Amino acid sequence: MTNNKNSVQSLLIEIGERLRDARLSRNESQELFAQRLGLTRQSYSKMEKGSPQTLIGNWLEACSILGRLDGWQEVLASKENLFAKFEKKSSKRQRAGGSRKRKR
Repeated sequence: MTNNKNSVQSLLIEIGERLRDARLSRNESQELFAQRLGLTRQSYSKMEKGSPQTLIGNWLEACSILGRLDGWQEVLASKENLFAKFEKKSSKRQRAGGSRKRKR
């Protein structure tokens, strides 16, 4: 469990560093970028430091501002294979509760 927690934390730190690098390449201050996100400078600073309490919406908004929202499409893509997709599409829908008896 600890190993997984450490890998998540190190990944958050790396993402924060990439965010900082992208912001700096645009020559923007933390204050300005935080305002664009609707955050305080302190909250934005925590994002760059890899805080696990940062809301996913803030990350998506930051990616949108930086023009990197397309990368999330791959992260969120369905892992369904083509055969399973075809099978799902060609099978008839079943009632969830099965057949019902009518009362007379």
